[in-house]
Amino acid sequence: MPTETLRRIAIADASPAFLSAAATFISHLPGYTLAGTSKTAAQALALGPDVLLLDLGSQPARGLEIVKQLKGKPGAPAVVAMTLFHTPQAAAAASRAGADALVGKESFVAGLRDALARLFP
Repeated sequence: MPTETLRRIAIADASPAFLSAAATFISHLPGYTLAGTSKTAAQALALGPDVLLLDLGSQPARGLEIVKQLKGKPGAPAVVAMTLFHTPQAAAAASRAGADALVGKESFVAGLRDALARLFP
């Protein structure tokens, strides 16, 4: 019987409380495994994820620049940008930067499930 390949998710966010909650959720998400958590994108990328959850934080322009640089490299993981609230303006900016999806933290569970289902049908 073939074994299921689990996609590895790493989370980069400055909030220890959010990292803990998101990690718990991902650890119970079928088809995925937690690669690890970090306060920085660079540390999260070092974990070798298939998917990077990246908080755009209090300085979204800086977060979007990180997305742009990351997605310009060959072999970059899927990037799901996160923001406090999902708005059309934030979604457009994330898309222009190259993010594969945007998830608002106000609806993280449903938003992440939807994003992953679109990325990995």
